[in-house]
Amino acid sequence: MKHRGRGRLGVLAALMVLLVAALGAGAGNSALGASSQSGIIVSGTTDAITNLDPAGAYDYPSFMAAVNIYEHLLDFKTGTRLQPSLATRCFAVRGNLRTWRCNLRRGVEFHDGSAFDSADVKHTFDRVKRINDPSGISSLLGNLKSTRTNGRFAVTFNLTSPQATWALIISTGAGFIVPNSYPGNSLRGNTETQIGTGPYRLTRYQAGQQTVFEKFDDYWGQEARNDGLILRQYARSSTMKLALERGEVDMAFQTFTPTELNALRRNRNVRVHAGRGVVIRYLNFNVARAPFNNVAIRRAVAYLMPRAQIASRAWGNTVRPLYSMAPAGLPGHIDAFAAQYGRSPNRAAARRVLQQAGVDTPVPVDIWYTPTRYGEASADEYAEIKRSLDGSGLFRVTLKTAEWAQYSDVLGRQYNAFQLGWFPDYPDVENYVVPFYRSDTFLANGYKNARMDGLIKQALSADPESRRLRIYRQIQQLAAREAPIIPVWQGDMIAPARRNIGGIPATLDATFIMRFWRLTKS
Repeated sequence: MKHRGRGRLGVLAALMVLLVAALGAGAGNSALGASSQSGIIVSGTTDAITNLDPAGAYDYPSFMAAVNIYEHLLDFKTGTRLQPSLATRCFAVRGNLRTWRCNLRRGVEFHDGSAFDSADVKHTFDRVKRINDPSGISSLLGNLKSTRTNGRFAVTFNLTSPQATWALIISTGAGFIVPNSYPGNSLRGNTETQIGTGPYRLTRYQAGQQTVFEKFDDYWGQEARNDGLILRQYARSSTMKLALERGEVDMAFQTFTPTELNALRRNRNVRVHAGRGVVIRYLNFNVARAPFNNVAIRRAVAYLMPRAQIASRAWGNTVRPLYSMAPAGLPGHIDAFAAQYGRSPNRAAARRVLQQAGVDTPVPVDIWYTPTRYGEASADEYAEIKRSLDGSGLFRVTLKTAEWAQYSDVLGRQYNAFQLGWFPDYPDVENYVVPFYRSDTFLANGYKNARMDGLIKQALSADPESRRLRIYRQIQQLAAREAPIIPVWQGDMIAPARRNIGGIPATLDATFIMRFWRLTKS
């Protein structure tokens, strides 16, 4: 199929390059600020992209770049309800949750002008499983046995075991559809052309600096409401804050400190938009290595977790204490850790559980966190954890840090206790349970429990919904008793922006997707 409408795109691309040359990543030239580029939204971020090829990315910054380029068979286009996207319909065949069929949309073009059809869908899912990238993205397709085409415009997914939520799985990063021109056994490099069907086309990527998108004129759906997008990366949130105040960026998404957010709220040229979110932070233990192979030590830490102090002192009450890996507000959530350990630190209970297990105190422990990946307030967060554990007299904590590139490469292989965060693949309690507690967890933390695996298997195929959620409540109770992971806090989706940027509140929801293509710039 031939290309159409490329002349205006070329002019726009040139305009973007001029903007890049004038400003640079994090530049302070307010004379050529974002406001001078009508229709192109410039958004700041402290997040670093890992891979633009969705088969090699299981991190939120990469997802947020990819969601502008690629689409799924079903998408969360607005709100938290799945809607047809590259598929017109997906359904369990004759009610059999082991076999799912999707009928595909016709007349869709990829960014290179090639036609979308069932061969691309089969190639997408086959390559994610075949590449099996160390990021862990292929784990989302662990239940997929095979994908087959049914003519040009239908596909069938055959699962190993029944799964009631398969429609949600294909809406994750593992289900971003790429053309069959993508290599089947290796990743496409970040500097290579990325090809999707989404509302934007990627035109430029500079690692650690910026990612530039232009509006895709041949998009099959409702076109973007702006002319393009630049994601500009900053090493420090303080520099990003200054750029927003000067008008060098139109908005910023991920991540400011509480102090910076409060200052932005006082700026008459900026609105701080916030919507109830389901991002979480948690402390993960390697349960196969000492000292956290002893469940009594894990439980003692759970008794001492200072969630309220972390929320108020470290995060300025911009986050809320979390007592289950499943965030409050999602159907099926229960405050399992509050029921098991209480809502505030309990030194007496922590001492008792260690004494009953014959553990000598104080227990020396190393706890790792990454200083910038999850926001600069992480240092204050882990200082509060150290203060509570050391103050009990039961632990002697040494805090250790590493930047994300090193940190993410070793995790469970070298660290016994370490900070991680989670942004949802899909807004369902399942997504906060299965990846963390099943024996093949991506965390590689050594946790294996036959009863847990059995309950998860039941939950995945459970129908009706009431039974499924009942099983997930049992899972959360078991997870609290075992304590291989301690949930710490739950946060909102926050996006400060200049006052001429419209549409942000409508995209702040539990999917945690910033739908840049729905935003306007006046």
